[in-house]
Amino acid sequence: VVGLTAGADDYMIKPFDPIELIARVKSALRRSREMRDANPLTQLPGNVQVQEEVARRVASGTPFALMYIDLDNFKAFNDHYGFLRGDEAIKLLARCTAESVDRHQDEESFLGHVGGDDFVVIVEPDAAEPLAQDIIRLWNGRIVELYDTEDVEQGYIEVADRRKELHRFPFITVSIGIASNTGRAIDSHWAASEIAAEMKAFAKNDGGSSYAIDRRRTDGGD
Repeated sequence: VVGLTAGADDYMIKPFDPIELIARVKSALRRSREMRDANPLTQLPGNVQVQEEVARRVASGTPFALMYIDLDNFKAFNDHYGFLRGDEAIKLLARCTAESVDRHQDEESFLGHVGGDDFVVIVEPDAAEPLAQDIIRLWNGRIVELYDTEDVEQGYIEVADRRKELHRFPFITVSIGIASNTGRAIDSHWAASEIAAEMKAFAKNDGGSSYAIDRRRTDGGD
């Protein structure tokens, strides 16, 4: 008890099994690496773990959907309210996404925080669209909590540019791009992320919170 209270990760009682000792040391090192790689703001798996997980899914060849999530009009919000409230917006997106993933949970689901306002979710292909809809529903219902009352009443914020000219920005929305290996072959984690980023760009063109799914097929079908 004294050792654990002082900061020890584990302990063994003599006589001990050398194989068990090695296993416990490896486990402690793995936990340490995961904590080091986690995003400091949300404590979710960070960029390195995200890349490793996507690469693992690609290598396994099993069906998966990669969801790339970020915020629209976030910079204006950050400039207007300051980085501390900007961090709250990022943490809100993390909570909305985590709640949705838990609600549609399967054994293979994965949620990571690449950095900034960029998040990645990996799920079974059939779960991707209802999950995206749920994330958007939660986000749209909660984002107004981060705005001042007068801004909520007028429905926008005003942010000055470098020339001190005011511009109106609507509330932050969320865009989600979805890539899947069910209709087309994905041979690398780079390809998966590029497809998801492309779909996210399409979602941003819709206006408001939106998602877009890559439905193209390798065989040229619909």
